[in-house]
Amino acid sequence: MTTFGFDEHDDSYIDDAYDDFTPAAIYRCIKAESKWDPQLDLTAAFDVLADFEKQINALCIVVPDSHERLDKLLDTFYSTWLFSASSLKVPEHKLNSLSYTLTMRSGSPTTLAILLCHFLQQANLDASMSLNQGDIGVHIAMSDEEGYLVEPSSGQQSWYIIPENADEAEGQEPLELIFDDEVYKLFLAQQKWSFISENKFGHALTCVEMLMELIGDDPYERRDRGYLLNQLDCPKMARDDLQFFVDECPDDPAIEIIQHQIEELEDNNKTHH
Repeated sequence: MTTFGFDEHDDSYIDDAYDDFTPAAIYRCIKAESKWDPQLDLTAAFDVLADFEKQINALCIVVPDSHERLDKLLDTFYSTWLFSASSLKVPEHKLNSLSYTLTMRSGSPTTLAILLCHFLQQANLDASMSLNQGDIGVHIAMSDEEGYLVEPSSGQQSWYIIPENADEAEGQEPLELIFDDEVYKLFLAQQKWSFISENKFGHALTCVEMLMELIGDDPYERRDRGYLLNQLDCPKMARDDLQFFVDECPDDPAIEIIQHQIEELEDNNKTHH
């Protein structure tokens, strides 16, 4: 048994009306994949998702008890549908793809968590994604004080209880719950870094631009965009983005590296002229 405190994101900047008309995070994540890969056919992924949702709806009818329903759904997800982390050499950007995870039953901890969380919500369980010391998990609240934590790659679950003196507990890291827009941002950010690691700079640039649509002129996204624009031979725009980062974050530990990159861009620009 584990004891936890909780730290929920307060996305107060999101208008209530926006919440009402925004699709669930999983649909936004799947649809986003066509932005960086317009040739990608997402029909199969959405068909598989719809079929699983129908099976879950049928399960809810025959299993009314929430604890039993949770056990049945976890067993179905891992033992019947056979979702798991990949043991094969698969490119990271594929494992971070929800369409790939749905059709191949294999993915990263993040895509598995997004899927499992969605299915648990479909089963009328109070589920959300969680972060604990950087590890992605799935949290299921059974009451205000107790519930389960599930490790998405293996399905291993642990029961927790929040003690009455949770606010006074020392040395206990709070469990951070993330919802909707934060899940979508996490998905885009992880895809961005996987694309960068595989030199898919155009795809990564699309991720950055989609993130900036959500969070605005974030200096760190501007920094990343500057790096990508430089890789894509757009030095003037790259310099502008990197300079923006330097101006906004002068105390960042990497500032000297960024300034050196700006100087190189300026030197190359002078050489070309």
